[in-house]
Amino acid sequence: MEKQVNDTTLAIANEHDPAQKLQFEARLTQYRQLYSSLVTNFEQVRLAEAQTSTNVFVSEPASVPREPVSPKTTLNTLLAAIIGVLLAASIIFLIDMLDDTIRNPDDIRQKFNLPVLGVIASHQIVEGRPICMDQPRSPVSEAFRSLRTNITYASVDIPLRRILVTSSTPQEGKTTISSNLAVVLAQGEKKSVLIDADMRRPTVHEKFGLMNRMGLSSLFVRSLDNIPAAIQGASVAGLAIITSGSPPPNPAELLTSHRMKDILDRLNQEYDLIVIDTPPVLTVTDAVALAPELDGVIIVARPGMTKLSALRQTLEQLHTVGARVLGVVLNQVDPHSRKYGYYYHRYYSKYSHYYDADEGKTKKTKS
Repeated sequence: MEKQVNDTTLAIANEHDPAQKLQFEARLTQYRQLYSSLVTNFEQVRLAEAQTSTNVFVSEPASVPREPVSPKTTLNTLLAAIIGVLLAASIIFLIDMLDDTIRNPDDIRQKFNLPVLGVIASHQIVEGRPICMDQPRSPVSEAFRSLRTNITYASVDIPLRRILVTSSTPQEGKTTISSNLAVVLAQGEKKSVLIDADMRRPTVHEKFGLMNRMGLSSLFVRSLDNIPAAIQGASVAGLAIITSGSPPPNPAELLTSHRMKDILDRLNQEYDLIVIDTPPVLTVTDAVALAPELDGVIIVARPGMTKLSALRQTLEQLHTVGARVLGVVLNQVDPHSRKYGYYYHRYYSKYSHYYDADEGKTKKTKS
């Protein structure tokens, strides 16, 4: 088209005929318009090509991987293990923070400034009888003898002749502790009497296989001369049992009456030690009402069950009435657990080995 424009321009310059020259000029105008349109379209195409071009080029051909890109089993396993450990630790820490129960003897010493008089391992009870009667040489019986020694040294200036055993809430083993304590006191040549002052839910007579027709409640309506009739013997020399008797309508009033003081005074004339089993402090007021008249109070607690708040409330009620708390006995402790093994392992292992060896000799002799 550019050549057509040039040729037509040259033809106009060489043409002398006006009519023919006018015809060439019209054609030249047409050629120039067409040429301008083509140039414009060409530039637009070039601009479009420039916009769609790229600077990306292949520097190196891609290679086929020899191992899977995903999943990364080793890395994922490691991350899952780390996250699992952190999550488990967080859950354990949260549970530990929310746990309000007694976990070890240090909780008693540090938070309540009370001594731990004994740590009694969990054990099987045969027909409800005290283990110190059936297995006097077992490790648990030795633990009760250690409790007896600690109680003896718990009061040096004031002799202990009347001991009250109670707990914060039910199912903590106060009757088990009081029964075995009375047995080991009698075995230690202390003339002792065990009184079942839990006249709402008495169980002492069941542990010793005794009748409960006449007991403590009977002495409130009879003469003090009838005390020997209410006393029942046990299969342990030096141990006497006074069961609860028939359930009265007002146990708390009876335990705080002058008659109860007279009964205890009369018994102290005959016996060296009086062990009294009472209801839980936070359940009824019987133990709190009787505690001021006694020489000492032993609180039974069960690790993992007794709450610190319950024990704190129990101590507050006892201190309010002026009761003398001797200490705490931890009951049903697992000697093989990490929490209590440090406090019980040496003692338990020593006597369990001795006891097992002795039991083996006994079986061999019988066979």
